[in-house]
Amino acid sequence: MTLKKLVNPIVIIANGKYPSHPYPIEIIDKAKTIICTDGSANKLKNHGFDPTFVIGDMDSIKNIQDFTESEFIHIPRQDNTDLEKVFDYCMKYGINKVSLLGATGIRDDLALANMIMLIQYYNKLKIRMVTDIYTIECIKGKHTFSSFPQQTISLMAVYRVKSVTTKGLKFSLKKQSMIASGMGISNLAIGNQFTINSSGKLLLFRRHK
Repeated sequence: MTLKKLVNPIVIIANGKYPSHPYPIEIIDKAKTIICTDGSANKLKNHGFDPTFVIGDMDSIKNIQDFTESEFIHIPRQDNTDLEKVFDYCMKYGINKVSLLGATGIRDDLALANMIMLIQYYNKLKIRMVTDIYTIECIKGKHTFSSFPQQTISLMAVYRVKSVTTKGLKFSLKKQSMIASGMGISNLAIGNQFTINSSGKLLLFRRHK
């Protein structure tokens, strides 16, 4: 049973590279709840913030006694990652939308696993992954996004998608099938918004200014 309340907006910080771009830093500044996966709590502390919660098996965090403002949720299971434990914890308490930072930049295997989790949790939890370069999320169906001219937009299929149609991108797609390949990489927005209509799940990458 958690003692602290989960208050939106909720930011999860994984134990990858701590953000340096102004956009993810702003997300941290505006967060009402910050959840760290084990050792990422030390990185957050070094940047002047105390996590609201620290969740994981606690095999990476150092100087626990310094975190007097944080609540620790010890989940020792080893059959899933600390990040999966955090996602499951959020869903248990009715959270349906989170921002994920620090999920890339140190270990490529974990970075890829974290991106795949965006697809795995798509029907359970809306996850916006923000790195120093991109905002990454899983999409399906028809969505319109705010943009800016020449913004780099990439689409990636992990599983085969039968039909993808785009509007507002330099290289348009019309009922195009997509497989796991580089065919959707490095497109460009041509205006202040673009639309994607996909029959299946895609990873959408939007580059920051």
